[in-house]
Amino acid sequence: MSKILTNPAGNIKLELRDDRLSAWLTILDKGILTDEQDILDLIEQAGIKYGFEEALKYMRKHGMEKEYDTPFPVAMCNRVQGESKLNYFFDLEQAKHFDGKVSLDELKELTCIEPGTVLADYSGNIFERQGSIYDIYGEMLQDENFDPDAIGQIRGENVKFDQMKRQFVAERSGFPSVDEAGRISVIDRVTLTGDFVNLTEGIRSPVSLQINGNVELVSITAAGDVFIDGNLRNSAVYCEGDLQVDGDVLACGQPGLEVWGNIRCSTLLSSKVLCRGRIEFERSFLQCETVADGGIFSREGALSGGHIESGGDVTLGRLGDPVGITTEIEITISPFHKAVLMRLTREMIRLKQDLSGNAAAIMDLSERIKACEAELDRELNNYLKRPTEEKLRLLVHHAVFPPVRVRILKHEYEINKNQNHLEIVEKE
Repeated sequence: MSKILTNPAGNIKLELRDDRLSAWLTILDKGILTDEQDILDLIEQAGIKYGFEEALKYMRKHGMEKEYDTPFPVAMCNRVQGESKLNYFFDLEQAKHFDGKVSLDELKELTCIEPGTVLADYSGNIFERQGSIYDIYGEMLQDENFDPDAIGQIRGENVKFDQMKRQFVAERSGFPSVDEAGRISVIDRVTLTGDFVNLTEGIRSPVSLQINGNVELVSITAAGDVFIDGNLRNSAVYCEGDLQVDGDVLACGQPGLEVWGNIRCSTLLSSKVLCRGRIEFERSFLQCETVADGGIFSREGALSGGHIESGGDVTLGRLGDPVGITTEIEITISPFHKAVLMRLTREMIRLKQDLSGNAAAIMDLSERIKACEAELDRELNNYLKRPTEEKLRLLVHHAVFPPVRVRILKHEYEINKNQNHLEIVEKE
């Protein structure tokens, strides 16, 4: 509906059409002197900024006069049908039908986009329009043939549409993809197929990585999750998400695995593991040096040998080694960040041997150490504020083979006899 504004005397009426393209003034014949300032005040009150010259042209074209009791235009905008073109800001040919399945050489050549990157937009050249660029209030006019409903047919996964700017924007890191229907997506996982053995340069991925095959003697770095559907042997993994190995993790020593999410696998053997989340395994966890902030869980699996530090509950099927190898488990507060802080501190000592040559690296490392210390403080505060009924615990459903040494916070326990069940709960 149109909006009507009137002056205090009631003899001037300004009609604002709901299409935002025109405003019409009516001067009523009430025997009252018309005040030009009242007209200007109504126009200002309405917020009209454009279309005054167009209104004069319209009146001249149609032979209109400013008469009492007859509406005449004071502002008009003429919207004509324009052409909205979809502009792509990536290599369209390369993106067509891209599904993330690549070779190792192709992965090295891909350019990853960051969240917030403008992928495409709808825009016509406003300077080539024959009609108005703005409505009477100063807001840019959309082309008449621009169909907002079509956005849903073009916007794919990990992409949002900015209505005001008419832009398709990436929500996650990844690679542009356009399918047969023209939908624009961001692929946030790449897939490599085959066995990868003894790669000097390793594998680096700016997004999540899936490997359909076995991995041996390879260094993997991924800014996301890592999925391996075979075995992982004698390799190093650094990932900022989860690590899932459908097979076994075998002999992954120095530097081992550093995972900032969770770990899931069948077997862990003779490996060094640093995990920010929880470790879940199905069968065996043997002779590993392990830190897991989120705890360790296996419904029926066996853990034996090595040294385990956990920031959460440890739940196992079996514990200890039948041949008498010592197993050590410590449940404590934030062992992950303690381990990271220790590593960073050692690195700082090394860098300070050449203060001038390593000045930039020292400054960067100092910030990382501060962030790690802050995270340790946060974890300690969370522990102190937790509900009193929440207790850390070690739970073994079946056989326990000595010797097993357990420490939960400040309390230590030593298991020297075979038993069929074990539960140790944190004490005050």
